[in-house]
Amino acid sequence: MPARDQRTDLTVTNVRYVSDAMNAESGARDLLLELELRRGRLRQSLRAALRGAIQDGRLVAGTRLPSSRRLAADLQVSRGVVTDTYDQLTGEGYLQTAPRAAPVVASVGGVAPAATEPAPPTWRYDFAATTPDVSLFPRHSWVRATQRALAAAPDRALDYSDHRGRIELRTALASYLARVRGVRVDPGRILITQGFTQGLDLLCRVLAGRGAGTIAVESPSLPDLWDTVRGHGLALRGCPVDDQGVLPPDQPVDALVLSPAHQFPTGVVLRPSRRAALLAGVAGLLIEDDYDAEFRYDRSPVGALQGLDPARVVHLGTASKTLAPGVRLGWASLPADLVEEARAAKAAADSGSPVIDQLALAELLESGDYERHVARARQVYRRRRDRLVAALRGRRPDLAVTGAAAGMHLLLPLPGDDLAIAADAAGLGINVRPLSPMYLTEPVSHGLLLGYGRLREDSIEPAVDLLLRTLRS
Repeated sequence: MPARDQRTDLTVTNVRYVSDAMNAESGARDLLLELELRRGRLRQSLRAALRGAIQDGRLVAGTRLPSSRRLAADLQVSRGVVTDTYDQLTGEGYLQTAPRAAPVVASVGGVAPAATEPAPPTWRYDFAATTPDVSLFPRHSWVRATQRALAAAPDRALDYSDHRGRIELRTALASYLARVRGVRVDPGRILITQGFTQGLDLLCRVLAGRGAGTIAVESPSLPDLWDTVRGHGLALRGCPVDDQGVLPPDQPVDALVLSPAHQFPTGVVLRPSRRAALLAGVAGLLIEDDYDAEFRYDRSPVGALQGLDPARVVHLGTASKTLAPGVRLGWASLPADLVEEARAAKAAADSGSPVIDQLALAELLESGDYERHVARARQVYRRRRDRLVAALRGRRPDLAVTGAAAGMHLLLPLPGDDLAIAADAAGLGINVRPLSPMYLTEPVSHGLLLGYGRLREDSIEPAVDLLLRTLRS
């Protein structure tokens, strides 16, 4: 029944209609119409409401409207009002009618086209360095985990809850991280995020709220990270990376963001002596990006830096590389004094990460399916890495290949203009990222990041041949 405002005779009502793709048995849809139910204005108001819905695209061509009898009953007006309205709109070209059939919305010129999803860029060969092969996502395991998690979850799990995240996932992560990464944290100090970027964003918000001024990052590092820091009004300082890892800042900073297990983009592992120097020499917070730690091929991955000093190191992890970026789940293992501020920042940002996905990931971790998937993915990436390295060394043994011990990319240092080379490669349909724009400090090195996460094994040799043609030119 329409809801009427006695002061203005303005009725806001949902008119039910059946579209081409739906019939009375399969269900109906609602359309919101504003009608002025004042004597002498009924026909004009209904015509204007329906005409406007067609013009702005809310009623698309081919939509079948209710019969005049049914719409009159819904609006509590005489059938003649609806019949006259339909006749008028048919005469104007907005409706098409046939004997003993409800009117259908006609195709009207000038109606804004439906929004379309922009097509992602397509590449002949994609050397993207920061993206996994999403076709490896364990769909069956995820569906099974979701079903099990929902069957076991109490109703309150689907309600608004602790902004740190579901206790089931935080508990599973605390156990997994302790066993696999050497992280020392209890579930109460874990915050579930929507990936590494949100984790860093929340920490920057907390630090800025505390009056922090400067955040240091590795040089080279991912420029997206720089944007996150600067977005909170914090000054950015680069710390050079050598073959031992990142060097301690030469001036005091409020925090240092680093990737000890597998530095991006160089692939360097932070050496024990440098770890000790950072823990002793950096007075601010250490924010550990545990980048690609699960994908180490030549030996077991080194333990997380957080295990050496949980009171000063924040450990950030994500499922974006191990599962898929679209999962949008990550985690932050926090020092005790940051928990409440980080929880408040998360609440302000989005009121909490998706609960059902959290429960599914917790089930994957508890069942062991997560680790089995990581092991399978590691084998796939290792084969691709070996084939890529062999293809490069077999064709150009004079070119050095570095950073190949872990992760989903390797680094090809070059003496030339890597920006120009990357542009030339793009002209041939090759997506490859240059190294030089990732530096905040001098000197700047040049090279190409060659990711193999999205390269099929049988495409690696042709991709290398085409890329080397660009280098020769």
